[in-house]
Amino acid sequence: MLQRKNHIYVLNPSYVLRNDVHRIVLFSRIRFGVDCSKDWQSFIHPIQAILLSFFTYDRTLQENIEMLANFFHRDAAYMERVLDLYLENESSVYTIWNGQKILFPKRILIRKEDAGIDFQFRRLNPNDFVCKKLDLLSRRLYSGPLLLTFMLTNKCVTHCKYCYADTKTKVRHLLPVSRILTLIREAADLQVQQVALIGGEVFLYPDWEIILKELVWRDIAPEYLSTKIPFTGDLLGRLRKTGYRHTIQVSLDAISTSVLQESLQVSNKYRQNMEHGLRLLDQSGFDYQVSTVVSTYNCDCHVLTDLFRFLLTLEHLSEWRIVPVSNSLHVSPEEMEKIKPSYDELDGLFDYIQEFIVPASPFTILLNESFRKQKFHQTDGGSRYFEGSNCSALNTHLFILPDGQVTICEQLYWHPVFIVDNATISNLKKIWNSPHSLRLLRLTRQEIQKASACKSCVLFNSCYQYQNRCWSDIMKAYGINCWDFPDPRCLKSPVMRNFIQINPTSSAESSI
Repeated sequence: MLQRKNHIYVLNPSYVLRNDVHRIVLFSRIRFGVDCSKDWQSFIHPIQAILLSFFTYDRTLQENIEMLANFFHRDAAYMERVLDLYLENESSVYTIWNGQKILFPKRILIRKEDAGIDFQFRRLNPNDFVCKKLDLLSRRLYSGPLLLTFMLTNKCVTHCKYCYADTKTKVRHLLPVSRILTLIREAADLQVQQVALIGGEVFLYPDWEIILKELVWRDIAPEYLSTKIPFTGDLLGRLRKTGYRHTIQVSLDAISTSVLQESLQVSNKYRQNMEHGLRLLDQSGFDYQVSTVVSTYNCDCHVLTDLFRFLLTLEHLSEWRIVPVSNSLHVSPEEMEKIKPSYDELDGLFDYIQEFIVPASPFTILLNESFRKQKFHQTDGGSRYFEGSNCSALNTHLFILPDGQVTICEQLYWHPVFIVDNATISNLKKIWNSPHSLRLLRLTRQEIQKASACKSCVLFNSCYQYQNRCWSDIMKAYGINCWDFPDPRCLKSPVMRNFIQINPTSSAESSI
């Protein structure tokens, strides 16, 4: 500590402190060149946020120790011991308060010289983190969403047979760019983590450049933009002018013209245009990755090996993500069964990739192997104990549809049960606490249909209050009118009407 006292330590600029009324949200943003815990979000005690706020000024560690000792009426030696936990910590750490762990990301307080060339002192006011009441347990944010997604349009350049998006609903009037910019300003004032942009195809929205430029300027640009559009020099030039510096994700399932035509229903020029566009992107200076969805059309070692050989010709590809196709609410269950490979086919393909492709790859290959760990009809104790990522719907996330209607999840789209408000007339705070939002949060047994096992379940209150049931998976498994059925992961869930997991055995001889 003695050697550190003359150095200036600052709150890592990748982290943001947001007053959430009854606790403080600590979350991460994307910062180039600054090491941090990616995609971090945790609730911390207001006193801890006050302590961290002292490190947003141009002061040495010694000066902050003395000021903190005076502020908290403690001696300097005590404050030194407290601060030691946060100084350049190389891994996540925690404190205990009333028997509860409070988690912190790595490298919370770092030296000023490690904070990046564009670092500026934020000068946070400690009084802004005072809370009259404390709640470190509930999951839903009080102050508004942390994540906001705009589906700018549901038009696309492809017609993927497995597409999970609702591209069939006719949108008469798109949410105008002026209204989107107003909502973005509101989101920035709320200190959202990021605003995501999706489609359909993002680049088919007429004013995508204006929107993206605004998000970049407000430092809440999306972590990545996903596209299936063939890039041109003009499109890349327009993208560069927005100042966007994060990742572009190109969806490409094969380099075979016949596979692309059959699965995406595109013209015979699409492959050639995508190949040319990727070569332009490769030389553009943008960070980019490729994502491949594995369906029965490309679940073949030869098809993916050919794709890999093409990707090897790109110099700057950072990552190749390979994920099995999953059920869609907008594709019939019968058709999905034709599109989904079996467990045996996927298992063999992924083993092949691990053994022969991964060792030969200069770029990272990420295989989504969740199909190997499927746990349906097994979990007891309610939604708190479901494996996988916690559901963000109603807790941290809002999803704005192309016409301005607001839903709680990007896979629910225009399902009437989940439309909570209209962003053409309501602001984000009003939407977050709209009567429809609160109703979904406070569902009672009386609102659950008799056919659902949830209606008589002894765990009803705790399960629904924790808000970790996957509404889209429920409807995929049991039908769109059965949104109030048990999550298929639940021990008490009935046999699925539509098989959403990967078939356990091969329906056809594997090509591997």
